[in-house]
Amino acid sequence: MATQSEVLQAGVDADQFLIGPAVLLYQAVTNYSNTGDAASAFPRWIDDIINVSSGVAMTANGWEYLGYTENLSLSRNRTFVDHDSDQEARVKSVHDAWENIITVTALETSLAKLREYFQGTSTDPTAVAGAPTAQQKVSVGNPSDIDYRRFALVQVDDLGVCWAYAYRKGILRLTGGPTWTRTGRVEWPLEITTFSDTRTTLVNDRVLRIYKTDASIE
Repeated sequence: MATQSEVLQAGVDADQFLIGPAVLLYQAVTNYSNTGDAASAFPRWIDDIINVSSGVAMTANGWEYLGYTENLSLSRNRTFVDHDSDQEARVKSVHDAWENIITVTALETSLAKLREYFQGTSTDPTAVAGAPTAQQKVSVGNPSDIDYRRFALVQVDDLGVCWAYAYRKGILRLTGGPTWTRTGRVEWPLEITTFSDTRTTLVNDRVLRIYKTDASIE
């Protein structure tokens, strides 16, 4: 079975050399149209997201690592609206919406993932024709729409138990510009806003599902 280190280091390459306490994955946009619970749709279990034996993302199901991260946090907040009339005290406070936010700092990510951050859509880098040295590029423009996709956070705790937080619907965006550090790395502040997927009939299963293994995977 995979160890904690193997889960956190799966997919490490020259552009991704920093490892955090958890890994963030996203599913391909095309998989979002696959409704219901299935290997290639919303994950039925952790093994649909990563291979628990090797720690490698299940690319066959559309899952890929977003990048190795730090400062990762999840938040869920209930908002209210106060209805008032022509008087001093409010008449009534009513439930407005649930806010579900994932904030993260992406470190030393790949060229392909940078376009994900800027535009919320994916594309492969292309070669720069005629350049004096071999180079690649991605283009960022003004998209006509924003793609929804699924996200998952995977963590192995100090007991070796594997946890996965799977979100049904979300969008990815940059919340600021890059920070260049003295160590030579670049930090990108990202935010994932998650929503209720009303295609799911069960109201309490529309936003997030949390999985854990009963025993250590190590």
